[in-house]
Amino acid sequence: MQKTLAIAIFVAGLAFWSAARMSAQDAARAQSAEAYITASKTIDTYCESCHNGRLRSASGILLDQLDVTRIAANPVLWSRAYRQLQAGAMPPGGAPRPDRATADTTLIAIEHALGAQTKRPATADNREIATRLASMLWNSAPDAALVKEAEQQRLSDRATLEQQVRRMLADDRAQTFVTRFFIPWLQLDTLAKADPDKKYFPDYDVSLRDSLARETELFLLSQLRDDRDPIELWSANYSFLNEQLAKHYGIPNVTGSQFRRTPLPMPERAGLLGQGSVLMVTSRHEHGVDAAYTTPATRAKWVRLHFFGAPLPNGFPGAQPVKPELPITPQTRTLAVNPCVNCHRDFFPLGYALENFDPLGRWRTNDQIGPVDASGAFVDGTPINGAVDLRRVLLQYPEAFRTTLTEKLIIYVSAGAVAPTSATPESLVRARQILRSPTNPRWSTLIAAAVQ
Repeated sequence: MQKTLAIAIFVAGLAFWSAARMSAQDAARAQSAEAYITASKTIDTYCESCHNGRLRSASGILLDQLDVTRIAANPVLWSRAYRQLQAGAMPPGGAPRPDRATADTTLIAIEHALGAQTKRPATADNREIATRLASMLWNSAPDAALVKEAEQQRLSDRATLEQQVRRMLADDRAQTFVTRFFIPWLQLDTLAKADPDKKYFPDYDVSLRDSLARETELFLLSQLRDDRDPIELWSANYSFLNEQLAKHYGIPNVTGSQFRRTPLPMPERAGLLGQGSVLMVTSRHEHGVDAAYTTPATRAKWVRLHFFGAPLPNGFPGAQPVKPELPITPQTRTLAVNPCVNCHRDFFPLGYALENFDPLGRWRTNDQIGPVDASGAFVDGTPINGAVDLRRVLLQYPEAFRTTLTEKLIIYVSAGAVAPTSATPESLVRARQILRSPTNPRWSTLIAAAVQ
């Protein structure tokens, strides 16, 4: 009763504060004030079993810390909770779950509370916008065309700015954006360290690794230049192949060393998760007895970070690490014991679904111990069996990826560098402010919003 009264007083105060300010943003807060009531009920109903003070969660968070009237007082905790809820990663598998509408309402409450303490940054002046955009896309000073638009004060107009973004992405210098932003963020800068054991991969040579890297670079450039919805990074049914790479993937009728845009005849290869560069950097490449094994845990972690922007839960105090040399089989999947299994089963299936791809990204139906088992279940219980099912589940959460990407763009503009885990409560709030705006989620619109 006391908690309900406290929330009611908080909501009333928020609505009064919002109405008094009379801005469009604050009016939206007032209209959504009831979201706090829903959020409180959601936490009490679905979070109590793990965060109850009797069973301390892996994150160490107790229920009394999850107080919706004090969201702004603990932005790191609540931004983490936001990302987990948006990704469908919480509550854990097997636990009762809120429906999508309830979860979305709870997300709105968290956004509003975090945003109330995070001022929307002032729009940059035209000269600063030009400098940011040239640095972001070309790692250079603005060219004459961009300077002219800035001098005429036209870069404050979003349509003009988006037009400049498209012009600059069409320039050869946009390769710099792929190299400096995408490659480190997607952790493809570690591809050069891959050194597969030739005992298990006798046909491997460095030229294959270079071709895999070039495929992804050309694919990313094409998505930027076609100004697609960024979610298509995960679903596009084409790639860029030469003869060597086509043979590696088992795709016929591609000859010569030149890369060309090629339709993908099999749905398993669609998007980034079908590209050998990603599959290689998320595999084990040690020499020795385990050299031919993939690492489903690493692949699952990569998907969680780069699609959902949701880091893995912290391990329980005193928990022993999973032995990296342990091959993943139907038997060893069940070796983990509570409470560890409750977390591991929530993200490992994201990696199991990619087991038909070997450590070099080749398709296989058998691994070292027999037929590949690519089955599992998403944390909400949705069954997954292979890469196509995994992609279908991921695409049910497009806002999670758009949020992840927009955060990274914001961070890159401000810091000039980006890493998979470089996100803050402020970057989350600003990303959601951009994505809540009436805009089409295209590369040009998101880049323009980030530099403004």
